[in-house]
Amino acid sequence: MSKVREELFKVWLGVERDLSAKTVGSRISNCKRVEHYEGDLDARYDADGLAGLMDCLNPKRPEHKVPINGDIYSGTATLKSAVGLYRDFRDAGGGKADSTKAPQAKQRSQAKRKRQPGANWPVWSAPSDEDLLELARSMTPLVRFLDPGIVYAVAEDNRRMGADWSRRLEALGIDPAIYLWEGSPCAFPGVRRYAGSMEIAAFRQRATADIISPQCLALDDNDYPKHLWAFVFTGKPFRKRGPGGYQLAHLFDHKEYGNRWREELDIPPDAKEPVLPYGFFTSAANSAYVPGAFLRPTDFSLRLRSLIQRRALQLYGDICSIVPPPLAVKPCEDRNWSLDNFRWSRPVGGMNNVPGFLEFRREHLGKLFDKRHAAPRTD
Repeated sequence: MSKVREELFKVWLGVERDLSAKTVGSRISNCKRVEHYEGDLDARYDADGLAGLMDCLNPKRPEHKVPINGDIYSGTATLKSAVGLYRDFRDAGGGKADSTKAPQAKQRSQAKRKRQPGANWPVWSAPSDEDLLELARSMTPLVRFLDPGIVYAVAEDNRRMGADWSRRLEALGIDPAIYLWEGSPCAFPGVRRYAGSMEIAAFRQRATADIISPQCLALDDNDYPKHLWAFVFTGKPFRKRGPGGYQLAHLFDHKEYGNRWREELDIPPDAKEPVLPYGFFTSAANSAYVPGAFLRPTDFSLRLRSLIQRRALQLYGDICSIVPPPLAVKPCEDRNWSLDNFRWSRPVGGMNNVPGFLEFRREHLGKLFDKRHAAPRTD
């Protein structure tokens, strides 16, 4: 689709379908992804009204070329929905205005929405940078990071066991670099969070036993990242109960879809796309316990997320690689958000129970490898 039609499509999605700006951006991105693999949407619309493409995007029998890592049904359905919106836009005469009329069309559409009683939610002020600074000053003393010695022990054990685990992962068709990059502090290489309805069903044992999810030994809800913390403080694996009032927060996204690595990490311009982010899921350097009251702000505020990420780099950057190369944690150029301007609690935990954890994870990974090798192959 041309830039002009893209702009008009955005306006149409906002006005005619009353979609939020975030949803509009997602639908545009979906359409561009389909175009990358299936060809220009306008050309295909002119040829058959997108009928052939819509047929290829049938979730029950997908025949499209767009790679989907995860639930094929849900991923295909999402793409088909976006292309269907573009078809409706073109059916409604969208894209006939030229580039000189596009801004005028947008202005008319915005004016139309203003004239419709109750068409818009009220516009409330967003937090200012100073508001976020105040929130950060209250939050940072309460964020609990593991003692660097604990993270170092995990990274060192990965160096000792990495060659064997990498060989066994490769034998199962799993790229070891996803979990065991150089200096990786990943606590359970091969374990990742489930994604999509099919993997949720498999995890909850509603799927057939021979379904094996790609690029992992095992799926998890959110227990594996907490086993290390539980061992450090209780000497036992995690048992569905953590510190009162606190919840575990991941510092960097560990799923493929909706991942914010482009906003939060630097990558050299000539470097390859980074590997899948699954290794972040159980990384000893990628989690902190945060009061439940602060969890949502740290999920959605890039300012607050960056602050905590840079604190993790400060604590662990000299003893491991908290992100896989060639990625690097983005520096902060705003002096107001310098780490030195905030109070931080001392890292928590001792080393007494760490040997027990390392023994536990070796035995557990051994069982996962044996289970996968014994599973029936589907190829």
